[in-house]
Amino acid sequence: MSKLTISRRTVLGGAAAIGATSFSILPARAGALDKVKQAGEFKFGLEVGYKPFEFRDDSGNLAGYDIDIANEVGKRLGVKATAVDTNWSTVIQTLYDGGFDLILGGMTATEKRFKRVNFSIPYMDASSGLLVKSDSGITDRKGLAGKAVSAGAGTPQINQLKLSAEELGISYDGDIKTYDSDAVAYEAMRAGRIAGYASTMVSLLEFTKATDGFTVLPFTSSKWSQEWTCMAFRKEDDDLRGAFNDALTAMKGDGTMKALQEKWFGRSFVDSLASEPPTW
Repeated sequence: MSKLTISRRTVLGGAAAIGATSFSILPARAGALDKVKQAGEFKFGLEVGYKPFEFRDDSGNLAGYDIDIANEVGKRLGVKATAVDTNWSTVIQTLYDGGFDLILGGMTATEKRFKRVNFSIPYMDASSGLLVKSDSGITDRKGLAGKAVSAGAGTPQINQLKLSAEELGISYDGDIKTYDSDAVAYEAMRAGRIAGYASTMVSLLEFTKATDGFTVLPFTSSKWSQEWTCMAFRKEDDDLRGAFNDALTAMKGDGTMKALQEKWFGRSFVDSLASEPPTW
């Protein structure tokens, strides 16, 4: 820390006086973007096992839409992208504890989460779906009455199941069960422990591609708004968020995002994505 003495002109009763003032110059505090560039990498939090967003391929390598998005943003920022596998139910707390620089893990932007983080512009549609067995006889949300239902731990689908019960005047068999990963929920469905599992439509459709005997129903209501998949940043890290938004906007404009969505989801959602970050 250095000290600097300067002259300060003051006006007292119409007369000018020269006074000496000493103050300390504090070192400039690097913003999140500067720290990332200085480190040569950004770390992003996710929970592996959310196919096709992030999963282990047959060789044990991390793959998926989020991985490709992160690597592309890193390339455009001139830094390395490093994934950090974490517990999704505590992912925001881990972000603030310094476990990583941002969350990039198929996160749905919600009002509750917005109280703690700021979101990027959407980079994927996050509409909800409901997984049921094809022979269950369940054809819509009302069919869940008296049934055991579930959702992923820490996901907005938990509240959506609650809102559905209130809206339709139905009750479930016991409390809404939560699972730390889709894989565990799928096993519970196979075993008949639950009759419906709410998650994002695209992840559930990915499961049914390789698994017979299951159907995905739309899970929508006027009780909740259009849902988007966004990256999440600490409230104070708007410089880093701005850089990522610029990269995502460029990827939408030059066709990169469209190509990655077609690779992982079989179709593009770019034209329907909002151009501004969701706020409440």
